[in-house]
Amino acid sequence: MADCYQHELDIDALPPPGFNDDSSSPPPKMGREKKSFSAVKYIFFGFNVFVWLLGCGVLAVAIWLWASRGPSTAVIPTYSFLSASSLCIISSVIILIIGFMGCCGAFLENQCLLIGYFILVLLVFALEITAGSLGFVMKDKIRDVIYKELASGIKYDYRTEVQLNDQSKNNSFYDRDARGWSTSLDTLQRDLQCCGVDNHTDWYNIQAWPNEQKVPDSCCIHPSINCGFGDPSLWHQRGCLEEVEYWFTRNMYILGVTGVTIGSVQILIMVAAVAQFCYIRSKRFPL
Repeated sequence: MADCYQHELDIDALPPPGFNDDSSSPPPKMGREKKSFSAVKYIFFGFNVFVWLLGCGVLAVAIWLWASRGPSTAVIPTYSFLSASSLCIISSVIILIIGFMGCCGAFLENQCLLIGYFILVLLVFALEITAGSLGFVMKDKIRDVIYKELASGIKYDYRTEVQLNDQSKNNSFYDRDARGWSTSLDTLQRDLQCCGVDNHTDWYNIQAWPNEQKVPDSCCIHPSINCGFGDPSLWHQRGCLEEVEYWFTRNMYILGVTGVTIGSVQILIMVAAVAQFCYIRSKRFPL
C-alpha cells in the first residue's frame, strides 16, 4: 500500500510532456524579435552597400567632368563651386561617408557609428528641406541672380574654339575654366533649343567678337559651321532663361515625386538606424 502511494507521488512530481527545464532558452517572443532585428540589420547593411557604390559612381562622374570639361562646367561662372563637377564631388564624398558609416555600424554593431550615421542623414535631410524652402521663397531673387550671371558670362566669359586653342598655349588653367563655361552654354542652347538669355541679340557685340552681330553655332536651328553669321530667322528665337523656367514647370511633378521619394527613404533609414541602435543597446544592457 505504501509502495503504491509512493509511486503515485513520483508520477505527480514528473514534469509534463514537452517541458524544457533549460532556463537559458529565450521565450518564443524574444526569438521572433531577434529574427526581425537580424533581418533589419542585413537589409540596412545591404542598402548602405548600395549607397556606397552609388557614391563611387558619382565620384567617377565628377572626376570625368573635371578632367574633360574643366572646373567650371556650369552656367554661373562667378559661383564656380556650383559647377557640375564641384557639386558631384561634394555629393559623392557625403554619400561615401554615409554609406561607409552605415555598413560598418550595421556589420560591427557599433553604436557610435550608428549615432553618427543618424545625425549625418538628419543633417542632409534638414539641408534639403531648408534649400527647397529657400528656393521656393526666394525664387524671384534667384532668377535675377541667374539672369545677371548668364548675361555677364555671355558678354565677358564666352570664347570660341579658336580663341580657346590660342589661350591654351599661354594659360592652361584659364583655358580649362573658359572651355568649361563655353561648352556648358553651347550644350544648354542646343539641348533646350534656345539662344541668349532673353533672345539672340544678347550675343551681339560681346567680348569674343566686338562690333559683330553674330551668334554661336549652337544657336542655329540646324547647327553647322559658321551658321551664326547667317539669317536670324534660322536661329532659335526664345531665350534660355525662359526655356529653363519652362523645363522646371513641365517637370515639376517628376521633381516633386523624386523629392518626396528621397525624403521618405531618408526617414526610413533613420528609423532603421535607431532600431539597430536600440537593439544593440538592449543586448548589451538587458533590463
